[in-house]
Amino acid sequence: MNDSPIIAIVGFGSLGALFASLLAPNMPFENLRIVADTDRVNRYQQQGLLVNGEPLTLNYVTPNESPHSNLSPADLVMVCTKFYQLHEVLPLIKSQLGANTLIVSALNGIASEKVLANAFGDERIVYCVAQQMDAMKNEPHEKNGENASQLIYRDHGQLVIGAMTTDNAERARVQQVDALFNQVNFPHSVSDDMPRQLWGKLMLNTGVNQTVALYQGTFDTVQQAGEAREMFKAAMREVMAVAHAEGVTLTKEDFKKWLAIMDALDPKGMPSMRQDLKAGRRCELDLFAGTIRELGDKHGIDTPVNDILYDGIIALMTNNQS
Repeated sequence: MNDSPIIAIVGFGSLGALFASLLAPNMPFENLRIVADTDRVNRYQQQGLLVNGEPLTLNYVTPNESPHSNLSPADLVMVCTKFYQLHEVLPLIKSQLGANTLIVSALNGIASEKVLANAFGDERIVYCVAQQMDAMKNEPHEKNGENASQLIYRDHGQLVIGAMTTDNAERARVQQVDALFNQVNFPHSVSDDMPRQLWGKLMLNTGVNQTVALYQGTFDTVQQAGEAREMFKAAMREVMAVAHAEGVTLTKEDFKKWLAIMDALDPKGMPSMRQDLKAGRRCELDLFAGTIRELGDKHGIDTPVNDILYDGIIALMTNNQS
């Protein structure tokens, strides 16, 4: 990677905006790209962005501006969409690729890297987990006099990157991204057990996203002792059982670590599924309970808590649409 890396972000929700806000102070303006279609680029430019109340100007790029123009390919593409949007943004990602471009996916779940590898090749993929952040992005409301999108966060968290195998080429890609992130002072760490890291994050997400969504609360809903917290933890334990059947052992220490990560988040913050349902957007239920229920059936493991969460959130979604 060159001395002045180019990073493209595809997906400009709370996570994409958070990453942009962390990268922008440490990069030349034109080297950080927010890649979107023309309609979204126009909207982003018109709205602007406030990060914890402070304006942030960013470089918005449409796919027809690169790489077929005079723009160079990106060194790294950071994918920050929802999983159900992934296929539709593949052309945006492709527009940023050169011979040596690497891709990290900050999506929830354990499936996005396979989609990206099928589209662009295993040799581009570096696995990562986004953790410990509590960012919320709110769109402007004209009737409230708000003209700009607002990103609010207390904890910016970090990306954890790592290799899924002992393959030297994959480990070299991890080292490349590690060096790039060090160069732009992006908060991250490197895991020596990435399968366990991915499944640990899925364990947490399956518990906290769904429980807070079902109870229509905030992180505080599951940080306080009570019924919701017990459901949250029980859902996590079901993920532990499924992970073990899939060949990844999550220990009691892992359980405690991820529980502590969640307990340290801003009590007034909301996980992504709660934000999506509150805003009337589609949510990632199939990535959480959907995945665990399917793998539970595969291995003959009962998942009654995830069944309750799945059915309850489906009912909430149906009520919201009626």
